[in-house]
Amino acid sequence: MHLRFSRFHSFTLISFLVLSPSIARCADGLMPRGPLVRVASDFPGADIGEQINAAYADLPERGGAILLNDGGSFSTPIAFTTNDKPVLLVGLPGDVVTLTYTGAGGTAIIFDCGTGHRMGYGVRDLTLTGPGNSSDTTGIVFGGDHGAEGIAFRDFKIQSFGTNLRMGSHTWLAHFEHGMIRDGGINVLLPSGLVEAGEQIVFNHVTFADAPPPHNNSVWVQGGGHEVVFTDCSFDQAQLRIGNGSISAAQVVVKGTHFENPGYAVTGSSTYDYLVVDGHAGNLLRVTDSYFLQDAPFRGPARFMLLYGGRIILCGVGMFTPAGAPLRNFALLVNNAKVDTYGFNDLSGNITGAAFGH
Repeated sequence: MHLRFSRFHSFTLISFLVLSPSIARCADGLMPRGPLVRVASDFPGADIGEQINAAYADLPERGGAILLNDGGSFSTPIAFTTNDKPVLLVGLPGDVVTLTYTGAGGTAIIFDCGTGHRMGYGVRDLTLTGPGNSSDTTGIVFGGDHGAEGIAFRDFKIQSFGTNLRMGSHTWLAHFEHGMIRDGGINVLLPSGLVEAGEQIVFNHVTFADAPPPHNNSVWVQGGGHEVVFTDCSFDQAQLRIGNGSISAAQVVVKGTHFENPGYAVTGSSTYDYLVVDGHAGNLLRVTDSYFLQDAPFRGPARFMLLYGGRIILCGVGMFTPAGAPLRNFALLVNNAKVDTYGFNDLSGNITGAAFGH
């Protein structure tokens, strides 16, 4: 087969075939003609946001891929909001391609492409940076009026927004893999009050980190039909909260995951509960094969978990805290919270009260 490359195909064949395997499977048909692929830099615009929007508009009705051969700053929000027109936004891994949002407010990128069983669109190999964790901005919203069924992010980083990642309505079967979500006022918000949203939301090998003081509500699964799985993840200076007071509850699985406070010495840092479960009776949390580590050599937190209600199951959980920073409890139970524990391992032997206090 003879391939003919125009300026339209200036993006390297290596990045197209090797770094984006989901595209590579169909690349043999796409590369000669490129009917479903656009390169953002081929389109006019005042910034990379306008160029990406123009590339999306130029794709056929069934959707396609937009390739980035460089990053850039943008204040024009990127909107993938045509029903049943999914798009895959592809850069290069390792912070080679970074999009930096400079808008004073609003959402940098919206995926609201529909619920037509279109699997695997979303983001690959891309870093998205915002104007700061105290700004009135959101990095990425997935879902909304049309929804985001089947969306998937891989090899990504989202950082430095007021809210880094937020779920909207009509969203399920969402998958986030091998990424980092950090330095957000809220790193992840899965809000209550959505319509038809929250089933099978999965984070696999994702780090949630560097929440500003007081580090609370950093990854907030508010609930209302939410079924969320965290596998082989890390929560580093970022609290995981489950439930929304008495309003809603969630079902959450945490397995093979690491909790730590590596930023304890940063100016303004404070002690915080690594994991909080609100008081709604419908909250169900299952933590398995996971580890809790406390780094502060003294004046560390009194506990790792604060449980106001629901049912919590712990299996194969380990912990450590230094000699100068004993815990009062591993978990404090309030109200009607119930805990079943199997194979709890305190490797420090440094809890002054009951491991599960009331």
